Amino acid sequence: MPRLVQSLPPGPLDLVGDVHGELDALRRLLQRLGCDLAQGSVRRHLVFLGDLVDRGPDSPGVVALVRRFVEAGVASCVAGNHEFNLVQADRKEGNGWFFGHDDAFPLALAGGRERRAFPSVRVRDAAERDDIAAFLEGLPLALVREDLRVVHACWDAAALEALPDEGCIGPLGERLTRELRADLERSGTYADARAERQLFADLQDPDVVPDRPLPAMQALSLAEQAGNPIKVLTSGREEPIPFERTFFIGGKWRVVQRSRWWETYQDAPAVVVGHYWRRRALEDAGSHDLWDDVAPVGWAGPRGNVFCLDYSVGRRFLERWRGRTTFAGGLAAMRWPERTLVFDDRDEPVPTTGFSRQAVSSR
Repeated sequence: MPRLVQSLPPGPLDLVGDVHGELDALRRLLQRLGCDLAQGSVRRHLVFLGDLVDRGPDSPGVVALVRRFVEAGVASCVAGNHEFNLVQADRKEGNGWFFGHDDAFPLALAGGRERRAFPSVRVRDAAERDDIAAFLEGLPLALVREDLRVVHACWDAAALEALPDEGCIGPLGERLTRELRADLERSGTYADARAERQLFADLQDPDVVPDRPLPAMQALSLAEQAGNPIKVLTSGREEPIPFERTFFIGGKWRVVQRSRWWETYQDAPAVVVGHYWRRRALEDAGSHDLWDDVAPVGWAGPRGNVFCLDYSVGRRFLERWRGRTTFAGGLAAMRWPERTLVFDDRDEPVPTTGFSRQAVSSR
């Protein structure tokens, strides 16, 4: 059984942010990092931050490429929430490539909305699906060493303490979900939330806007997140939001929002995460971007040692539909310990800013 928290190797590293099926971007980035794709060799150990899959044009190709490096021993990868969704058989917007369902996304256009399908390469058969799932299921949830911690969304000591030392995230997640659901069924929370959802098209239609508070749905969402340590680590902590700020994203209306956990992170080791769809320019930030109060290449937290490496390459599917040939977001890597960024579509490395010298020095 794989260990759920594993050690990072010593020496320099190249940390790679969320890929989201963008195989061409990943190939370009790895070449910029000095990797030989034909030989499968690297200049530095690669560390992938999860969310390899969904939305982009070739998730199977991304998994195959990353898996090749991991199995050669020259790369490590943590599980993200998109990998966890797959091994939990949780059908979401963007993962129809794996399950075969219609995963069209709502696209706002002049005069109304349309639903557009994700133009993704799909798995060929059940055998390929099972093979991909087996690899993803064995991914750890965190990678650590004295100077650095890597997790997809949230470094949470309580969630890590609640995990067994070993396990596969699929079976473990299923057990945790069953236990939590039994408690929520007994309390009546599930039934009350189900009734609220049914009033508004199961909260999955952007044009059916909730017109009243949904307290049971909010209580359920908070309990499902906080009660599952895998979800905390791969999706982050959540907090309630006022009814008037309810918003639609990722295929459903949201009654809770992700919290800025890094604002209270006090430990010395640096933490690098993905997940949060950061923007390369603050003027491009949307109303629900949690990193909109941090400089685009800045470190965050009271000790200046938390960094989000997800620069929204996952938005490229939408930008393509809108006719763009250059993109606002990019696939990023951080060279550690230099703390410089390399992008798939920019020639020069970019230094990060605001890193605190209080963090543990790299070895």
